[in-house]
Amino acid sequence: MKERQEPNVPLRWVFRALFALLAVYGVMSWFRPPLGVEVQLAANVPGDDVEVLGIGRHSGTVIVVHGLGANAAQNIPLVSRLRQKLFQVSFVLPSAEPVPLSAFGGQNHSAWFDVYDLEPAMDAPLPKREDEQGIKKAVERIHALAQRELDKGIEPQRIVLGGFSQGCATALLAAISSKEKLGGVICLSGWLPLSYKIEKVGRRKRHPMQAEHAHQMPVFWGHGVADPTVHYLWAEQSLDHLADMGFRDIEAHTYDGLEHTVSWAEEKDLEAWLQRILPPT
Repeated sequence: MKERQEPNVPLRWVFRALFALLAVYGVMSWFRPPLGVEVQLAANVPGDDVEVLGIGRHSGTVIVVHGLGANAAQNIPLVSRLRQKLFQVSFVLPSAEPVPLSAFGGQNHSAWFDVYDLEPAMDAPLPKREDEQGIKKAVERIHALAQRELDKGIEPQRIVLGGFSQGCATALLAAISSKEKLGGVICLSGWLPLSYKIEKVGRRKRHPMQAEHAHQMPVFWGHGVADPTVHYLWAEQSLDHLADMGFRDIEAHTYDGLEHTVSWAEEKDLEAWLQRILPPT
């Protein structure tokens, strides 16, 4: 009886199979969410909050607020890169609930407050008609997140609020109205809401939501000159208002040709600013 002989597999097929496995692994790694599947899924849940722990000991927190029509997942790529340089910093990424938007005929969209006009003229000044009730409700949500960090033992000067577009507007008002003196505020492609209510009090002007110590807080402002959504003029006017309100520690960056997004250069500027505001302890 003859022994059964296993067919010889040509060596070239072994290499092809190995190459195919490596290719599959590479594709899976490329499309894998930067902070993992669990965080990515949680970041898409309306009204939820996602915490991204730092690499080292937790001694500081950055709360990052997304823009109109997005959710916490919008900020995951930026956060995934920042945390590699800010070892002791954790990040909190809230997602807004769907709300009826006047600019969309009352249709529900993810937003922090109502919006009446999505396409203001390029030379239009800061809006004088805003959803004040919705804005204040959104600010309360961010205040609650900051309080949660305080309850963990994080010192107020080690808490930074920030956001993009409508998230910037929300974070900025939450920062200037905080009862605690926070570490700073990040403003990316946004504006100062309710600026038409600023009045002169004593020798300087004051925003109606401005806390007594707010003007001592550091500010990072980044904005693209070619932004077609939140026009650069709004950034200029907002920065002028902040200066009139007594803010002095303002690091403002403008980016030629940049539209309504965050560029690599802006990300590097922000990284350097955060390393100054939240150094290792």
